[in-house]
Amino acid sequence: MRKFIIISSLFTCLYGKVRVVSSTSDIADIVKVIGGENVTVTSIARGNQDPHYVEILPSYMVKVRKADIYFMVGMELDLWAQQIINGSRNQKVMVVDCSVEINKMEVPTGQIDASMGDIHQFGNPHYWLDPENGKLIAKVVTEKLSNYDPKNADQYKINLYQFEKDLDSAMSKWNNKFSILKDKKIIFYHNSWPYFSKKFGLITVGFLEPKPGITPSPSQLNQVINQIKENEIEVIASESYFSDRAPKFIESKTNVRIVKLAQSVGAIKGANSYINLFETNLLILAEAYGVMYD
Repeated sequence: MRKFIIISSLFTCLYGKVRVVSSTSDIADIVKVIGGENVTVTSIARGNQDPHYVEILPSYMVKVRKADIYFMVGMELDLWAQQIINGSRNQKVMVVDCSVEINKMEVPTGQIDASMGDIHQFGNPHYWLDPENGKLIAKVVTEKLSNYDPKNADQYKINLYQFEKDLDSAMSKWNNKFSILKDKKIIFYHNSWPYFSKKFGLITVGFLEPKPGITPSPSQLNQVINQIKENEIEVIASESYFSDRAPKFIESKTNVRIVKLAQSVGAIKGANSYINLFETNLLILAEAYGVMYD
C-alpha cells in the first residue's frame, strides 16, 4: 500500500489533478465538493437518465482509460459500470463501491427470480436519496482521494468537514420548513424513494409499476385509482425520465396531483447540486400538498 501511495503521489505531482469518473451525477457532485480544485470529475449517467440502464459507449471507456479513480453506486444499480471499466483496459484505475458503509434498506429474503421484476439482492440501491447517506458517501470519497493523493489529504478532510456542516445546517432547516410532509401518503412511479421517504416521514402507499421495472398495465392503473380513492392520496411522484402517460391518465380519473422529482443531481431545474436536490424535491412536494412558499 505504501508503494502504491508513493507512486500515486508522484503521478499527481507530474500530471496535476486526480482524474475521477463516477457512475452518477450525485456521486460526481460530492466528489467535486470534497476534491475541490485538486480533482476533475465526470459522470457516466446524466442526472435525467435512468441509472439502471445505461448504453455502453466507446467514449465512456475512453474516459475511464484516463481515470485514476472510479466511484460506483454499487448494490447492482450500475452493473454496466464494470463493463465500461473492463473495456477501458485501465488496470491501474482504483474502483470504489460507495455503498460499503450504507445501512441498506429492503434487502430481500429468500430466492430471487426474474418474475419479481428489478429486484436487487443487496437491497434498494437508491441510498443517496437520504442526506445522511450523502455524508457516508463523502467519507468514502475523502478516504479514497486521500489515499491516492496524500499531499492534499488535509484539504480533503477540511472540505469533508464543511460539506457535513452545510448538510447538517440544511437538514435542520428542512426538518422545520417541511414538517408538513410527515405522515403524508404518497404513490411513487418506481421504488426509488424508500430512503427519502423514511428520512422525511412520507408514507408510501404504492407504486405505478406493478413490480420494479415493469411498465404499468391498464389493470394496474385501475388498482392505483382505487388505492387513491380508498386512501385519499393527494400526490403521485415520478422520476424525471418516466413518461407522463400513465400518471396523466390517473390524474384524469381522480383529484390526485402529479409531480416530477429529481432522482439525481441535474434531473430537473433547481437540482443542480447534491444539497439543492433535496431542497428542490421537498419544495415540490410541499407545494403539491398545498403549502406555498415565496
